Amino acid sequence: MISRVAESCFWLHRYIERADNTARLLRVNRSFVLDVPLPAKNRWRPVIVVSGEEKRFTERFSVDAMSDSQKVQHYLTWDEDNPVSIVSSIRWARENARTIREVISVEMWEVLNDLWHWLRTGPGPALYGEDRDEFYQWIQSQNALFQGLCQNTVLHEQPFDFMHLGMLLERAGQSARIIDVEHHALGDLTSSGTAESAPEAAHWLALLHMCSAYEPFFKRNRRAPHGGAVIAFLVLEPRFPRSVLYCLDQAWNYLRRVGASTGRGGEVESAPLLADLVASMHTQSRKELLSAGVHQELTRVIDATTAICEAISDDYFNPTFSALS
Repeated sequence: MISRVAESCFWLHRYIERADNTARLLRVNRSFVLDVPLPAKNRWRPVIVVSGEEKRFTERFSVDAMSDSQKVQHYLTWDEDNPVSIVSSIRWARENARTIREVISVEMWEVLNDLWHWLRTGPGPALYGEDRDEFYQWIQSQNALFQGLCQNTVLHEQPFDFMHLGMLLERAGQSARIIDVEHHALGDLTSSGTAESAPEAAHWLALLHMCSAYEPFFKRNRRAPHGGAVIAFLVLEPRFPRSVLYCLDQAWNYLRRVGASTGRGGEVESAPLLADLVASMHTQSRKELLSAGVHQELTRVIDATTAICEAISDDYFNPTFSALS
């Protein structure tokens, strides 16, 4: 497999995961701001911050524009100059898929191509205006269908490994960003039993919904949600597929498979970076996470994940490598 194909596999699933994450954020935040009284500046700004678009957004519009729900939603959904908008993510996912048609299945291509045309010339724009919640839910369901088809219609070999490696690292980074921003909005809530106000409880419930963790959380915790329990679950729960630890753990498994199949496991920089990050999280207890500072820990994870993705690019997608064995 040539390095160009490996890179397209890696980015294809990063873009799909990014589109899903943006739709998830926008859908849940719409419901949250309707149900919970918040200052105008705290309603939509967190969504821009999570997306990493605060600087670009304020330069193009203004700081005050982050309080404009319609402008924020349009920017994160339709703006083609925004690299993390839903339409940009689906466009680049489709472009990567187009270049590796011989690797992905026909069913995967059809779902992604149909989703692109649904967004650009189909009923997507009309649905966005009529029923925003259903629009974002449709984006999520099509992304889930695409991921399921990949799992069940593609040979589980090198291309599949790169696809899932990209998806898991993107999800780990996005989950860490969401948790960090939402945690920051309520301050450093590290206690395990202190009663919280109704708005605070609603805030933590919204965070669980953003990460599709509402039902899994309550299967582990029978009491009302509080900051410490929610954060610990989303960061350290080893059996929840959207927790930071789970994503990094699984990414490490796929990176080892890639190293073994290419014969480069012992000469790359990405493997020890990811191994060290996973090891440090496995030895961290809930108490240590909360007492050490959630923001500091999540910032470390975000920075490390970015560095790992860059190292993977240098290790496997460098144009000086003509092919992977």
